Amino acid sequence: MFFFAALLACASHADPDEPKAEKTGKKGKKKHGAESALVEWPAVPADLRAADEALISGELAKVKTAAAARPVPQVGGAAAGNVLVVVLDTVRADHLGMYGYDRGTTPNLDRWAAGAHIWDNAETDAPWTLPAHASMFTGKTQREHAARSLGKDDDRKAAPLAASYVTIAERLQAAGYRTVGVAGNRAFLHPSFGVAQGFDAWIDEQPQDDSRKVPYTPADRIVPMALSAVAQADEHPLFLFVNLMDAHTPYKARVGYVKEPDKLKRASIPGNKGFRKVAEKLLSGGGPVDPAIAASWSEAYDAELRFEDEQLAKLLEATASYAHVFVLADHGEFLGEHGLVEHAKDVYEPVTHVPFLAKDARFPPGHDPALIQSHDLAWMVLGAAGLDDGGAIHTDGLAVTELTYTLKKDLDASYGKRFDRIRRAYRIGPQKLILGTDGTSELYDLTKDPGELHAILGLPDLFEGVAEKWLAAHPEAPVVSAAESGPLGPDEEALKALGYAE
Repeated sequence: MFFFAALLACASHADPDEPKAEKTGKKGKKKHGAESALVEWPAVPADLRAADEALISGELAKVKTAAAARPVPQVGGAAAGNVLVVVLDTVRADHLGMYGYDRGTTPNLDRWAAGAHIWDNAETDAPWTLPAHASMFTGKTQREHAARSLGKDDDRKAAPLAASYVTIAERLQAAGYRTVGVAGNRAFLHPSFGVAQGFDAWIDEQPQDDSRKVPYTPADRIVPMALSAVAQADEHPLFLFVNLMDAHTPYKARVGYVKEPDKLKRASIPGNKGFRKVAEKLLSGGGPVDPAIAASWSEAYDAELRFEDEQLAKLLEATASYAHVFVLADHGEFLGEHGLVEHAKDVYEPVTHVPFLAKDARFPPGHDPALIQSHDLAWMVLGAAGLDDGGAIHTDGLAVTELTYTLKKDLDASYGKRFDRIRRAYRIGPQKLILGTDGTSELYDLTKDPGELHAILGLPDLFEGVAEKWLAAHPEAPVVSAAESGPLGPDEEALKALGYAE
């Protein structure tokens, strides 16, 4: 009970270190007269709340009917436990409290993490949404499942996950679980990309757009729908997947969640017109980003984390009795490092190093230095249901993050030549080797150089033959053809709003 009381206290901003709301006047003006970058954020409007409630109610009725025909699963002679997976879309590890960040972005998650297993060296399989989720759901690397970005000779935004792959949701569904997914990402988690395989209910598009002008479904709508699934009584255990999208562009510097409003440069915040101009200059090789602009991006990004954390607390409280809870990110975000913004453009730590936490009897509380990756989640979840080897981690001392080209909008842009290559990062302990099909080679010691600013000359024996062996051990699967995939994803306007198209 103390934990939950602490959560509620923190959610109401009782912590003296929490950001204070800045007072604004008419038309978003600060009281001192300058234009404000802060965004007023009202509670979910009644019409949206009613529409969401009707949607989830109807979907859960279908879930209950479908599950009734299945056996009730057991593990070791006892009832199988509920499983919750929360993916914090676009959240980099180094901006969270339990990973050493001191700007109060995740007070609720930090308190929850005090009793969780925390992997300090978790790396994504791929630095953007579709391939990272496909790896989580299949237990395979991007190279093996082929749900990825495409070269210039293919007009599609990406290749979907083929129906031939068996996902963890399909395995759990067959074992008797109810399977429900609620996703804020309306773009590459669209069912046409294959990630919804095995879910009795998959909600990624709501019946009407949010009148508060966000192109994704924000956490204060996603979490209530997820809570409805948690509240549904049934003898069949629940596998609940939740994707929270708020840390993704466009950023909303919400009133009450910004710690230092004076750092915000309104025009250049991702989602505003000035951002694209700055981004294009950077991505075209226009030199390092202005520190004040980078600080503005970071301030707005952190505000999104605080908002998301407050909503996440409600879900973690409601699932406190769950036997298996996993919280991780699909990828991180560049905030100007290496002359980069957003994600899906390279394999440096700001986008590859992700949070990965678990509350599960198999993983004792505390920090763990072991290397793991996105695809390890699949084996942990299957082990929770007694369907695999107890949830053993399959990453064995070597983590490999792979990026094929980049998102189509960047590949087709004037600076696209920069990204017309495949990049792979091979990590062994703190040593990280990046190789590119364009002939690039970079070696870093993350202990001495966490910012990957000073490449080391020469290749240590540690990496001798590593790339060749890994490629041979992970045969490349063919991508799903355009004829097989059919129409993909939401319309072009929806993709543009999220920065996935120009």
